[in-house]
Amino acid sequence: MRKSAVAIALLSLAFHGVAGAGAVIGATEPTQILNNLQLGAQYVEQAQQTIHQFNQYQTMLQNLKQMTPSALLDQAAQKLWQDQNMTQAFRNLQKIVVGGQEISYSLSTVDGKFKQLYPGYGATSADYSRAYRDWSGNTLNSVKNALSLISAHSENFTTEQGMVNELVAKSQTAGGQLQALQAGNQISVAMVGQMQQLRQLQMAQANAQMAYMSGQQAKQDSSDASLRGYFNRGTTRVRTLDEISKSSK
Repeated sequence: MRKSAVAIALLSLAFHGVAGAGAVIGATEPTQILNNLQLGAQYVEQAQQTIHQFNQYQTMLQNLKQMTPSALLDQAAQKLWQDQNMTQAFRNLQKIVVGGQEISYSLSTVDGKFKQLYPGYGATSADYSRAYRDWSGNTLNSVKNALSLISAHSENFTTEQGMVNELVAKSQTAGGQLQALQAGNQISVAMVGQMQQLRQLQMAQANAQMAYMSGQQAKQDSSDASLRGYFNRGTTRVRTLDEISKSSK
């Protein structure tokens, strides 16, 4: 994480240096990259916590099934679900999925702005905008596949109310809860991998932009050095002629 922050900080300085030279770019781009990198790390941690919570609840539910008469099981399971606030756990998972989509869109926008500022960059770099679109599609497919286990529609998971409605229906029975837990666990595991992949993609984008800007700066430095050398030679030549003129008098 420290190396990532250093790389983003360097990119931020580069952006500010370019903006100070009169280029048209907002100062928020490097801030967005850093914030999204931190968010990605938080989402990975939250997804891991959700996996633990789902597994813990599943163990509690299995213990409940062993201790409760079948005629009372569904009612007892509903109470356990409410006591453990499992709907909120799924809300948190839904926020991770939606948050990842928002990060992907934001980073794609940053890539587009950078290409507008540096037209030559797009010809030499990977197409990160497309990479983010692919990531987004793969993530939603993972959610869709998991929700198919409980015959739920993936579009309902992208809105909090739609997800809650699906869960309310599933939480009425112990069997329905178990299906919801399996789907939630699968989504959580997928999001851990997807968010880690997103962070790797983000750092690759930042490194590519840094490399391009470093190359541009090196070219500018070389040009400036050549120009200074030219004027220095000119100054030396003028002084020499002046000295000759004085000596002839």
